Amino acid sequence: MRKLILLVLFVLAGGLFLYFAVKANKENTVAVEEKEVKTLVYGSGYARNKDYVILKAEVSGYVKEVFVKEGDYVKKGQVLALLDSGPLEEGIREVSERLKLVKERAKDGSNYIKSFESAVESARINMEKSKNIFERRERLFYQGLIPKESYEQSKAQYEMAIKEYERAKSNYEDAIEAIRAEERILMAEKQRLLREKERYSVKSPIEGYILRKFVNPGDYVNAMGQDNRLFSIGSKEWEVWLDVDEEYAGFLKVGQKVLLRVDAYPDKTFEGELSQIIRDVDRSRKLLTVKVKANLPLDTPSGATVDGQIEVERSKKLLLPAQAYRDGYVIVYDGVRRVKAQVKVGKRYGEYLEVIEGLKPGDRVLLP
Repeated sequence: MRKLILLVLFVLAGGLFLYFAVKANKENTVAVEEKEVKTLVYGSGYARNKDYVILKAEVSGYVKEVFVKEGDYVKKGQVLALLDSGPLEEGIREVSERLKLVKERAKDGSNYIKSFESAVESARINMEKSKNIFERRERLFYQGLIPKESYEQSKAQYEMAIKEYERAKSNYEDAIEAIRAEERILMAEKQRLLREKERYSVKSPIEGYILRKFVNPGDYVNAMGQDNRLFSIGSKEWEVWLDVDEEYAGFLKVGQKVLLRVDAYPDKTFEGELSQIIRDVDRSRKLLTVKVKANLPLDTPSGATVDGQIEVERSKKLLLPAQAYRDGYVIVYDGVRRVKAQVKVGKRYGEYLEVIEGLKPGDRVLLP
């Protein structure tokens, strides 16, 4: 009469695991059966968010407002807190006021522009008058009707008027260029100050969860200080880092299935997939590190302790209890007779041996 199927788990030296099922009966015999054997490599480590950042202060100042708390889900670019940017605000106001005045001056028809245009027009009119006088006296001079001194005087006045007109135009153009240059400079300064102000607005660099909040309103943060942390943020995707004995490096391959036990959830087992093997051995501990992609609960503590079993091999083996093996043979019981049978065995798996020759599935062997 067959009894309940038992799940047997074996632990080999160094953390290599395998398990399979066997069947027992009341005649103290065991059926030799071909079973699927899973070879597992043990690793231990911790869980962490795939993307994890410590957000630090870029500028020094007092914390004005904090908009989030631990556990909040935030988007990339979302404002998490504001630092007091009072002195900077005053600078932005001053530059804005100056810029407003300059823009008013630069407008067509402004009093500032009109004053230069009026000067140009006045100089032009004076130049035209001087030209008319000069041309009239020039004709009279060549007709011998006025003395040379009168002609030369009108000529000098006309040349002076031309220079005054050119000077007025130049002043107008210089004023326009200067006001535009000042406008560009002030706009650049305002943009610089606004960019500086942005640094007082603390934004999330990634999408994820607030893991820890290090500051509260009223706290002073020093950007140059040793501890200028504001928030720690982790993505919703998890990965597990496991340390594995270096002697099993040859067994490991990306894509292998991994069974995970998280200390934070002692009654649950999670499944993951080996995603990366860091083949840089820690010589002091003789360990190498692997990364496992895993679907862990969103509220898993970052840094939670994890034990993992990496499935490195899955194969069919004909297994024989080691206690039934007697120096090259076993006693086969067919329900009537006990027969001595020569057996060739292979690897030992815990309390079981791999059968190479001499037995077939279903044979029942006598236990001592």
